[in-house]
Amino acid sequence: MKSLSLVVMMSAFCVVGCAAQTGVAGLSASQGNEIIANLRDIKQLLSEQQKIPEKAVDLDRTVVVKAQDFADISLGVPNAPVTVFEFTDYQCPFCKKFHDETFPALKAQYIDTGKVRYVIRDLPLNFHDEAMPAALATRCAAAQGKFWPVFSGLFMAPSISKDLSRTVALQAGVNLAIFDICLANPATMKMIEADIAEAEQLGVNGTPGFIIAERNEAGFSGTQVSGAQPIGAFTTKIDALLAEQAKRP
Repeated sequence: MKSLSLVVMMSAFCVVGCAAQTGVAGLSASQGNEIIANLRDIKQLLSEQQKIPEKAVDLDRTVVVKAQDFADISLGVPNAPVTVFEFTDYQCPFCKKFHDETFPALKAQYIDTGKVRYVIRDLPLNFHDEAMPAALATRCAAAQGKFWPVFSGLFMAPSISKDLSRTVALQAGVNLAIFDICLANPATMKMIEADIAEAEQLGVNGTPGFIIAERNEAGFSGTQVSGAQPIGAFTTKIDALLAEQAKRP
């Protein structure tokens, strides 16, 4: 990974140098700046990935997610044949990448059509200082029926800052007094800690992490998708699960 990061930095140098010498070739200043910004984003993603401990995970191992009331933190019909759980970190650039590039297609193809119920779970990583405050803010927004506006607002922002969660919550129309009481309530933190503990038990050790599951007597049984994958990684597992269900009597 370190060597790959070095390649990225050398590539950035090459782009800057070549652009300066070949300005007449048609590369404008704005295009050059955009390329440099993209390379910086890649460097940040690589840096974030180096912080996450690598653990061997069998993504095809069947795991069971405990059943509970997900009404405030879910999208889609409650009785959808497939449930997708996302364990997320609001400061994770891979999570933002997923929501920028993959989630819109997933929502259009499966959530909006009644095939998938989509549930958000919290997995704030301990090296992201603003991840836990953002998770607390979304939970307290959920208590006022404002989870999804705050969730979307956080991922639409270029980056997470200390005051962003509160600003987004206010823009979503939360009652500030009730919101602050919720933030100070130890029970809110315990809900997030329960998500973190369940993620560890399921073998989800990075973000974004997903369980694609179906409901059964034990809760929700399914398998993992790990990372900011393209839509094909999800359609393969969701379609296979839907086809398997269609064969049952």
